[in-house]
Amino acid sequence: MQNKEVHRLNNKIKELEDKLSEQSFLVNMTNLLMRDGDLNTTIKSTLQLAMEITNSEAGCLFMIETSSYKVKAVEINGQISEELVKAFSKLNNILSKQQLNRIVEVNKKNEYFHRFYKLDEKLESFIFLPLVVETDPIGYAVVMHRHEDNDNHSSSYSVRDQINLKIFSHQAALLLDNIRKNIERKKKELYLKTISSLVAAIDAKDIYTQNHSSRVAMITVEFAKFLDFTEEMVELIHYGAILHDVGKIGISDVILNKNTALTDEEYGIIKEHPIKGVNILKPMDLNKGIVDVIKYHHERYDGNGYPDRLKGEEIPLTARIVSIVDAWDAMTSSRAYRKGLLKEEAIGELIKCKGTQFDPHLVDEFLKLLYKNPLY
Repeated sequence: MQNKEVHRLNNKIKELEDKLSEQSFLVNMTNLLMRDGDLNTTIKSTLQLAMEITNSEAGCLFMIETSSYKVKAVEINGQISEELVKAFSKLNNILSKQQLNRIVEVNKKNEYFHRFYKLDEKLESFIFLPLVVETDPIGYAVVMHRHEDNDNHSSSYSVRDQINLKIFSHQAALLLDNIRKNIERKKKELYLKTISSLVAAIDAKDIYTQNHSSRVAMITVEFAKFLDFTEEMVELIHYGAILHDVGKIGISDVILNKNTALTDEEYGIIKEHPIKGVNILKPMDLNKGIVDVIKYHHERYDGNGYPDRLKGEEIPLTARIVSIVDAWDAMTSSRAYRKGLLKEEAIGELIKCKGTQFDPHLVDEFLKLLYKNPLY
């Protein structure tokens, strides 16, 4: 009878300890979510808390890069070899599609446990913890039991561990995603300010084409929408259009503002501006779609353009579009040494250059836009 009472009391104590542990976990999680920290600090705290609530000896956290969708290890805690971290980074190729969306424990009973065990013979088990916002994965954490000879920690994870991790993973994913989006938003704001400064510098260099870049960007955006581009593609081509002549910053004012015909040598220097533009913007690590516009907007459909003499659909679509809008604005804008062409005259030039300078299909579509919107 006495043994039964002791057993009952021990169970009660264990139950109270579990509840206390759960309450402590919820308090720690709330503190983490309310903390106004930077991304790196939050990543460290997220992994640390995931390890604490499961009594794990080690762990690592991976984020999926928004631009390349590559998996990158951003935090490692505990004794984990580089080889094991690298193996964990490929879990998305090992686990099934269904497993990637839920918490998965991998231990010695699993057929693919040996892939990781051979990299660390102290590994007992690990949990894959997906970080998902709505249906979009933003990364995952791995927490693990790995044992030294003198410890007596559990070699597996309890149902309670997995329940706590499920609660935790959802909130942690929202927090990390929110901080990352704030960082991206601030980067974008800085990016736009930098672009505005560059455009102002371009306009200041060439007195005959002031506001040309802004006009080309405005018409290009309307053309892209007319062609049913996605919102993301419209944004990319907008940046490309507004920066298409940024390389002129590296061209002498004397050449840019010359009001008589250019010499062959001077024209050769002018033709360098697409490559100069790409080099000027290289430190900004721009999206390839933007760089394509800057580099290739002077390529011709017949292959006689510059800098790479690309032909037809070898020329990126975005560059073929900006090429038409660029020429349109150049033809219809007045300069100190000549008056701009009438709309009908400029349309005639576009038609005449179909299949030689310009993509014929895109010219036809651009003409439809012009007839639809007579303001251009």
